[in-house]
Amino acid sequence: MSIQRLSPYLLVVLAACGGSDSDPYEEAVAAANKKEAEARAAGATSPCSDVSQCGVLTFQSPSHICVNWTYKPYSLVSSNAAAASAAAQEQNVLPRQALVLAPPSNIFCPAVVPPVPVLTCVASTCGS
Repeated sequence: MSIQRLSPYLLVVLAACGGSDSDPYEEAVAAANKKEAEARAAGATSPCSDVSQCGVLTFQSPSHICVNWTYKPYSLVSSNAAAASAAAQEQNVLPRQALVLAPPSNIFCPAVVPPVPVLTCVASTCGS
């Protein structure tokens, strides 16, 4: 059927639908996950000569079921350290925005925050 044969009413109804199947919550989750991947990729674990040259990137989960944090050790003296830190900070804003858009959940989650890992510098590599 050509568009010329569609009734004006049907055209109005189709236009009101917006033509997009995107879900704002899912888009926000995808943005948070993308930013986390960017920060993790930038967060090199080497070099280090002492544990004081190591830091931790912290990521908040955008899941509406249970809020959780994950961590990644990284070298504070690597060439990408500033970019990794900035991306991790941006990532932590995005899950909060996603959680505002999340559908209601009837699941109870205990308020448990995993401990920040104890850092090490072994063989010029930051770890935990």
